[in-house]
Amino acid sequence: MNNQAGKVIRLPKELDADHLEHLGAAMLATGGLFVEKNITEKIACRVEVEEIDAFGSAWRDGKAFSILVEAKSGHWKNQDIFALLGKKAYLGATAAVLLYRSHVAVNEKQELLTRFKNKGHRIDLVDANEALKPQTIADLCEEDETAVLERLNKIYSLQAWRYAFWTERVLLRHLVQEAKALGNIVGSLVAARELLDKLNECFFLPDCRDQALDLYDFYFKNPKLTQQMIEERRRKAPGDELRGLSSEEAFQACLYDGKVPGVQACMYLEHRARCLILKAAVDMVMMHRRVPLKPAKMKDFLLPDNFRRFMLKISCIPNLEKLAQLWQAYILGWGGFIVIDRIDEEYANIGLEVGLEPDEVEDGLRVFDQLFPIENGWHYEQSSTGIRILKFVPNAIRDLGVQRRRWIYGDERFFSKLPPLGVQDCKKWAQCGYGLLEADALPS
Repeated sequence: MNNQAGKVIRLPKELDADHLEHLGAAMLATGGLFVEKNITEKIACRVEVEEIDAFGSAWRDGKAFSILVEAKSGHWKNQDIFALLGKKAYLGATAAVLLYRSHVAVNEKQELLTRFKNKGHRIDLVDANEALKPQTIADLCEEDETAVLERLNKIYSLQAWRYAFWTERVLLRHLVQEAKALGNIVGSLVAARELLDKLNECFFLPDCRDQALDLYDFYFKNPKLTQQMIEERRRKAPGDELRGLSSEEAFQACLYDGKVPGVQACMYLEHRARCLILKAAVDMVMMHRRVPLKPAKMKDFLLPDNFRRFMLKISCIPNLEKLAQLWQAYILGWGGFIVIDRIDEEYANIGLEVGLEPDEVEDGLRVFDQLFPIENGWHYEQSSTGIRILKFVPNAIRDLGVQRRRWIYGDERFFSKLPPLGVQDCKKWAQCGYGLLEADALPS
């Protein structure tokens, strides 16, 4: 691959704990599931009691379906399988998977798995090498194997998702570090760290109405969190690269040049929260599919009017159950942008990712404007770049879309559809993504 849009950090051949978790999450996303990962449950907001490596969920034939993935990069025993069974029961997951590195003897574990199966518990052991195969992913995620094979071979799903979850992890690590360093000075950094905790807390709430209420409450109390962080950092943060810049210069540096990892992480977290609010709306509609969708309990009346109107609006659209997967894939898997001159091909490829037709993708990408209305909408087009862009997506995330398109189309086909300014933007995004992962890949 040439260097026209920047280099790509190679995925490691020897998987450490982090990269094994990325692989587990990528399996679920390639299988068409909505993925949440590295979810931490705490007691009294302080004491960590459990971490979920990866959790995938979807609606299959009108029924909720979910898979828990536990990644074990080192030695593991029967006790770990029993612990996984306990997590599965606690979360109400349909199935659980223990993903391990190769060269681990598992024959003696099969009797235990058979006992679990006879008692109605689905626990699978998956070798990391087997995780790369379409049949493994299809069987685990109960997805059509042909669709999985196309995703692997045509749009490079597994490879792209591994990079996506790696990028996500590094961004959030920067946010946590910056919140520790500057949290007593920059209050919005503390708020962004609280948002990360809030997303974790909501995962463990069994009622999607409670999830929506909690996230909306934070959303209304912390509007424009990213913009607030940029402004605070330029005025208050000692030694910060934004310090002393004008408001316009600081916003330019963060929103267009991809500066300050903590700000980039905050932009991503706000989009992740929106995706989870969207998922809560979809889950509520799906649970009430056979019952007229109307407020039945007091907490229904506590939900914002816009949220309830949105639920009613989407209740009649086909394949609404895949809206959350679509938006997660669009942002984290495709960089939150569309190449205008190949728009039909773009919609077809994104649709393949989640099992939607191109026209369903086009319609589905309008829902943010309905659920989270903002002035002038969430997308803007620049004829000078040839790209339609979702607002507030970090450059390192946009790079994920650049690299995937390079794999799919090849550099010549991809860049030939873009004006010079569009190529320039893609190179800038790629450099941001490369710089982020290069620093993480360097030996400490």
